[in-house]
Amino acid sequence: MKNISNFLVVVIITVIAFLLALLSFSLLVYPTNEYVSVIISLVLVFVFTFYMNKLRRKVFKLESIHKPLNAILTTLLLGVAMILVFWIPSKTFESTGSVIEKYGVNPELITIHTGDKVAVYVQKPSTPNGQDPILFISGGPGGYPSSESKLFFDEYVNLGYTVYTYDPIGSRESPLPKDTSAYSIANEVEVVNDILKHYKINKVNLSAQSYGGAVASRFIEQHLEKVNAYMALDTSPLYTLNMNYPNQDQDKSFMKTVQPTREDKSSKKTNSSLQDYLRYFSINQLARIGYGMSLMQLLGKDDIPYGSYAEYDYFMSVLMSLAKGDMPKDGKVDTRLNIVANSLINASLAQSPDYTKDLKQKDTPPILVVHPEYGIVPWQVHYQYKEFFKNIQFVAVPGAGHSVYKTPLGKEITVRNGDAFFKGKQLPDEYTSSENPFPPTQ
Repeated sequence: MKNISNFLVVVIITVIAFLLALLSFSLLVYPTNEYVSVIISLVLVFVFTFYMNKLRRKVFKLESIHKPLNAILTTLLLGVAMILVFWIPSKTFESTGSVIEKYGVNPELITIHTGDKVAVYVQKPSTPNGQDPILFISGGPGGYPSSESKLFFDEYVNLGYTVYTYDPIGSRESPLPKDTSAYSIANEVEVVNDILKHYKINKVNLSAQSYGGAVASRFIEQHLEKVNAYMALDTSPLYTLNMNYPNQDQDKSFMKTVQPTREDKSSKKTNSSLQDYLRYFSINQLARIGYGMSLMQLLGKDDIPYGSYAEYDYFMSVLMSLAKGDMPKDGKVDTRLNIVANSLINASLAQSPDYTKDLKQKDTPPILVVHPEYGIVPWQVHYQYKEFFKNIQFVAVPGAGHSVYKTPLGKEITVRNGDAFFKGKQLPDEYTSSENPFPPTQ
């Protein structure tokens, strides 16, 4: 019985030492760094295990030993584990040979209201049509416009439009900001205004996809006079789960009416398994990045606790690819999600005040909601645009996914209806029913 009790006490001391090391590291890593915090944590572990084991031997009346073997062994094992996780960098875009996809146009770096710079892509037509230019806001947060979106907007350039799009703060060609406080929904909205001011654009046709709709809707609320029309590509009217906003995910009665979007059965993408994740991520990488992100959120910090941005961005970019069923070949990815921007902007979205109160009373610009068959935003959520804005029109796009313009038919329908819409003409393919154009299939 004595031996069993002694063994249990040893286990308890070891567990407490492990927790002490994690707690000490977690509290010290932000004010110091990962190297100092590991060393101090190991010193604390050694002192704790040394005196606790000394007390244990005294309580159980065990023979005294000159060398503190338990303390040395525990500290050594924890030291190896902490060094492997907190000191040794994990995979990055550079180490895997990943090449980030370019937009396809050389960017112009302009200075914004925070003093930082963003990369703006300008596509000019050979023969202007005299219409207001188009400004595209991509999905994210932390994302940027793809080369496929560039090919889509080439069609508008061919019709005589000048098209502007940009990499948001800290994404792709836009340099990292001087301070992570730049990552907020308020700054995202103001960047749109910065671009209009820089290029002396008095009125613009907005287009936004996915999260970009959160920026576009707020910009419209703040700058009605600057927007001629807004084309929403598979994006919800509010994009937030904040309790301040009516009729969103927290509204149980509304959610009962929401039908799931259709799944594209012809897609060759496969669901990722646990084996797939372990194939791309080492245990060290999972622990390093997972603990770092958890610590950032737990302590409410606005930056990563250790490591490089490239490590975190690579990890999340691969994770996003696997979640979508895209298997990165040899661990290489061609997109980069800025995970700090994503985390902080989403947090600011959840805390932002209700901007919808007065929208119905305002003379909002016309909005064209493009609803793809295999999108991610349910029809009933798209139809909510009528709750907050005036002059809403819909176009349903069969066979298209979240990136509506990726299919030839999706591009064709969106371009011809967008062109008519921006010019204030009748839509060739307007969908006028309130019924779901693509109800769920068995």
